[in-house]
Amino acid sequence: MRILKFQGASMREALSRVKAELGDDAVVVSTRQIKRGLLGSAFEIAAAIEDDPAASGPTTGNVGLHGRPGGNFADNDIERAMAPLRAELRSLRAMMRAKSDERPASEVRGELAALRRALDELRTRPQPAPAPEAPPPFTAATPSQATAVLLVGPTGVGKSTTIAKIAARAALIEHRRVALITLDNYRVGGVEQMRTFADLIGVPLHLLDDPSQLAAQLEELAGYDLTLIDTAGRSPRDRTAVAALERALGAAPRVEVHLTIAASASSTHVDELHRHFAPLQPSRLLFTKVDECERAPELTAAPTRLQLPVTWLATGQAVPEDLELATLPRLAELARHGLSVTTDRTVAA
Repeated sequence: MRILKFQGASMREALSRVKAELGDDAVVVSTRQIKRGLLGSAFEIAAAIEDDPAASGPTTGNVGLHGRPGGNFADNDIERAMAPLRAELRSLRAMMRAKSDERPASEVRGELAALRRALDELRTRPQPAPAPEAPPPFTAATPSQATAVLLVGPTGVGKSTTIAKIAARAALIEHRRVALITLDNYRVGGVEQMRTFADLIGVPLHLLDDPSQLAAQLEELAGYDLTLIDTAGRSPRDRTAVAALERALGAAPRVEVHLTIAASASSTHVDELHRHFAPLQPSRLLFTKVDECERAPELTAAPTRLQLPVTWLATGQAVPEDLELATLPRLAELARHGLSVTTDRTVAA
């Protein structure tokens, strides 16, 4: 075994020289800081390595213990060189024991228990629920995809005529299978008017004496593409009729309810009608008689205020010409100018 000494301006530099000269098999025997010159200092490392029988000649630039060139040493020389390293290791072990003895065992156990509790809490803590998806932005004009549509509204608003327009558009232009149902056995001539419309359009008409028959009738007409349901116009104070219709719709939940309002109605009247028919849960607004007012501000104000979109606009008495599919530009145009501006009008064609 050879023991060689290496010096460097820092411990890293001295270790680098050991590795460069002796390789990874070298064993550090001792380290110390030495003086270099009057004010400088350096680090010295004594390192040992097994002799390589194949190596020839002394290693240059390295000095063995006591300044002798590196060579073979007796066992007692090696023991003397290893003694400082063993002493330093014993000193380090004693320091570590002293540090650990300074803290009571109960304190260490308490910290470990607190750490375990914190880990258990993290494992069992419920994960936060994902944030709900934001609802799609409200659109004031939306096409209807329903297969059963019911119109409600006050007397004289034009529900029967509007139903005839929608039925003619769907049957004659879109070539859909359409059926009509009327619950209007209250208004004089209401049934005859709907029968005339049905005959002209060529669609079946079913008269119901009581709203409770609605669910069964809709079941019979399930094969039709669109079933339109007319109701009798009632005063906003007639709560009995609304309650009967509410029960009927409870048994036929797939019906889409359109609240039919004259375009000239004020915001106060619109809100009153909405409150009156709220038990029926209307999901759309339908404005009629757009041709009877110069301006119709509720066409844009009411959908936003009530969060109910518009599908159809009735702009006159002609069937089916005076029916438009609502669009945002058209609603804004009619709200400001009425029918005095007719550009980009979407008629039933």
